[in-house]
Amino acid sequence: MRRLLCNGQVFDGENAPCASYSVLIEDDRIVEVAPAQTFEGFTDERIDITGATVLPGLIDCHVHLCFGGEANPISLLRELRSADFPLRALAHAQATLLGGVTTVRDLGGHEYAELAVRDAIRAGRHSGPTILCAGKMICISGGHGWFVGIEADGADECTKAVRTNVKAGADVIKFMISGGVMTPGVHPLACHQSEEETRAVVIEASRLGKTVACHATGAPGILQAVKAGVTSIEHGFQITDEIISVMRARGTVLVPTLSAMACASADNVERMPAYVRERVDEYRQMQWESVRRYYRAGARIAMGTDAGTPFNHHGANAGELKYMVEVGMEPLDVLRASTSVAADLLRLPDHGRVRAGCVADLLIIAGDPLKDIGSVSDPRNHRFVLKKGRIVRGPSMLQALPSINARTA
Repeated sequence: MRRLLCNGQVFDGENAPCASYSVLIEDDRIVEVAPAQTFEGFTDERIDITGATVLPGLIDCHVHLCFGGEANPISLLRELRSADFPLRALAHAQATLLGGVTTVRDLGGHEYAELAVRDAIRAGRHSGPTILCAGKMICISGGHGWFVGIEADGADECTKAVRTNVKAGADVIKFMISGGVMTPGVHPLACHQSEEETRAVVIEASRLGKTVACHATGAPGILQAVKAGVTSIEHGFQITDEIISVMRARGTVLVPTLSAMACASADNVERMPAYVRERVDEYRQMQWESVRRYYRAGARIAMGTDAGTPFNHHGANAGELKYMVEVGMEPLDVLRASTSVAADLLRLPDHGRVRAGCVADLLIIAGDPLKDIGSVSDPRNHRFVLKKGRIVRGPSMLQALPSINARTA
């Protein structure tokens, strides 16, 4: 089947948008992107997108599909059965797709439930975004996320934890070098792993062909992880000039997840545990200043939300783009971070771009995202979402989507 998106503006994932362009799709691939007049004789299905912009489907490099924005995810583990989590993860994945995000990287679920969802979507049994999974996050005993992770102490246990995840089918390895906001009894900026443990994770993951995402909030842990060779730093609360220099030199990507702290700062925070509220108040401004300095230094940033954390809902992922602009990023760089840069981080060369040969994962929005990032960040402005060339959301469905601004009000 051939379909033409005609007479719109096209952002290809890298360059400034081109006006009066059309995108030709055949089955699940983009066949041609060219000026609109090129297709004057086209007789198959046409969708006129005059006044709209075609973008690659957004890519969220940090989600937790098993969790749904509950005020206290730890209590959720006591309330639900393990059998409940695959259905939750599937529902969250489908909400994410309808919100304009066509690819996600899940960086920690529950008993590998999210891998079953990934496989069902890959096999075509259910609709949903492309999903890459880390399986169980790796931490020290009692470290951040221990209640859903693999506790590993010493280099040998770290090596085995990597192998355990790969055996289960993980696409990427995630480990926690720092404390975190949601785990009681740990300091968010403390470095938990020894250098030997960190190197063991990175060496074994690399040997098995996996990229490495590192939860790292405090400066000591961030620097240790970057020097060990991780692929991406997640969160980055405390980024120093030395860290910026080393990350730039090594090409390490920062995934800021600004949504996590922004959503936890909303009016309903009284429902969260007191220690979480205190940490959000203490570290939000530190994180935003770090990200702002990191961006101004010209280092690489990819979009990620930490969706699933308190009040950070799946389907509202695009709101991260608004926060990225608020922290000081230019809209064009925000769009790149959410498409081509994210695709490169995930090693998906045929995603995140609108060009011939790429997968037809597309988002069509009303308006110009360079003039108003809200045209992308608020799903009410999304006209179409296409997954592998198939329309999964069109204009008649948009009224049901919540406002991103309402989410955090």
